[in-house]
Amino acid sequence: MAERREPVTGGPRRAPVRGPNGSPRADLLELFFDLAVIAGLAMTSMKLAADQNWTGIAQALVLLSTLFAVWVTTTLITDSYSPRKRPVPLLLLGTMFGLMLMSAALPTAFGDHGLIFGGTWVAIFLARGLVLAWFLRGRPEQERPVRALIWDVGSGTLWVVGGLVADPGWRLGLWLAALTADYTAYGLRFPIPGRAPLPRYEVVPEHLAERYQQIYILSLGELVLVSVLSLGHEPFTADRVAAFGTAFLTAAVLWWSYARGAGATLRAAIDSSPHPARLVQTNPYAHWLMIAGVVVTAAGVERVIGQPGERPNAPMTALILGGAGLVLCGRAVLEYEVYERLPLSHVVGVVVAIALAPLAPHLPGLAVSVAAGLVLAGVAAAEFLRARRRSAG
Repeated sequence: MAERREPVTGGPRRAPVRGPNGSPRADLLELFFDLAVIAGLAMTSMKLAADQNWTGIAQALVLLSTLFAVWVTTTLITDSYSPRKRPVPLLLLGTMFGLMLMSAALPTAFGDHGLIFGGTWVAIFLARGLVLAWFLRGRPEQERPVRALIWDVGSGTLWVVGGLVADPGWRLGLWLAALTADYTAYGLRFPIPGRAPLPRYEVVPEHLAERYQQIYILSLGELVLVSVLSLGHEPFTADRVAAFGTAFLTAAVLWWSYARGAGATLRAAIDSSPHPARLVQTNPYAHWLMIAGVVVTAAGVERVIGQPGERPNAPMTALILGGAGLVLCGRAVLEYEVYERLPLSHVVGVVVAIALAPLAPHLPGLAVSVAAGLVLAGVAAAEFLRARRRSAG
């Protein structure tokens, strides 16, 4: 029997929005997309471990921020539009391919492959904006992708010009300006002079919280993977096994403190907050700090397992202790947004990590790594005791 087809009409296409009865859970396609992000985190960690200088660290953090911005904007799209309705699956797969290409070009993004990295960024955002604007034509929701396109053209020019500039310093400056414009546009909801502000983001709390929880836990996989690969390529000596054990305990503490803290209550916080849109806009920055801290820590772990007795220089110290500091800063921001309080334990932890920096050049890398792990464990223990006292009260 021939398949029955619906009559073709001249009306607008049905927008791929999430229906009121749609599942708020993350789709398997979204988890598949996250694999490209994990590849980018791995390449960033490798670059940090290889470039033991301040310029290399700055370049790696800019590139990591770029990849994470792609993930944030993609997550916002899948929070608004169902990943099972066309054209969203094609947008996800296309963005995933672009993200993989950017990750492959990341180690030499400030060398021969600058135009590939910057040009792919522009292609992702322009193509995505054009497709959404076309599918949402005739609907009020179309204004958001149209405004985003205007901002993307402006920042995209900086990305392309930066990729064409041969000098790495100028490239870093241009890309930093482009990235600042992109993050500003997102935070201010793509303002256009003379036009009324766009409405705040309407979110699905369960989906959004689950996506941020997933990407953070997946980022810890980078720390686990680096630990295993680093030890697997070296002779099993007592100090290397100790460094490996320290890395595992650090990863476990980072998971436990998030899963038993603000990360576990993120959905309830978004759902009950009188200003859920504010959490939507601050979550990317809090999780960027935490994920950047995990990636930086993984780079330090790679070096420490390779040479546990080496005394770290200043950039190496920044990787080991700075990774812990970044995680604690991100956790502090998240705790403030979820619980509306600035945790003193996190502030103290950051101060202790900074105070340890002058001592690091006089200690082996393994000892500095253990000290950073103890700082994270101490903060987690303090939060655990505080939570128990609050529960008992």
